[in-house]
Amino acid sequence: MVAFRQQIIPADAVFAAGVMLLRINFLPEYFFRILKLNLMILFICATVYLFGDDARHALLIFLRYNLIVCATAAMFCGMNSTDFYYGFYTLRLPHKFTVLLFFAVKYIEIIGNEYEKMRNSLKVRNFRPKTDAFTYRTLAYLLGMLLVRSMDRAQALTQAMKMRGFSGRLYPFNFRPFFPADVVAAALLVFQFILIYGGLV
Repeated sequence: MVAFRQQIIPADAVFAAGVMLLRINFLPEYFFRILKLNLMILFICATVYLFGDDARHALLIFLRYNLIVCATAAMFCGMNSTDFYYGFYTLRLPHKFTVLLFFAVKYIEIIGNEYEKMRNSLKVRNFRPKTDAFTYRTLAYLLGMLLVRSMDRAQALTQAMKMRGFSGRLYPFNFRPFFPADVVAAALLVFQFILIYGGLV
């Protein structure tokens, strides 16, 4: 909820910390990714502080960004496209939306895997990026091949789904078991909602 408000309250930090504690086993693998993302936000905060002379606003941007990223990473880390689909299917959201979300998340994974394969092939060839025409040309080829491979995978999946009689709806076979941590996370969210919109803070 901090993304939709201009100020940060202690309840936001409590909610983010609570969710992170519930998923602490999965967070180490995302720790360095969050640090890399913080390099960009630090540059933005420094720009706001130096050119806008507004230290409070820069600190607010930094804190809000980290609360959102950490809470989001904690809630969704360790989940794949099938887990996303089961979650939204259980919430009884429209089938078209859940199927569209499933394929969107699935293709993000596919494109990410293809990118890792191509990047590893460049490493094997001892490619080192520089600020020259060869590097720009190589990166352009990389993006072009990534687009071509993604389109090939999309066409192959389309044909496979047609052969299986896909009619715009997926039917889950099993569901993720319900853990006590899910109840705690839901309680934290409801508690934060009551504090903010109940006029208690």
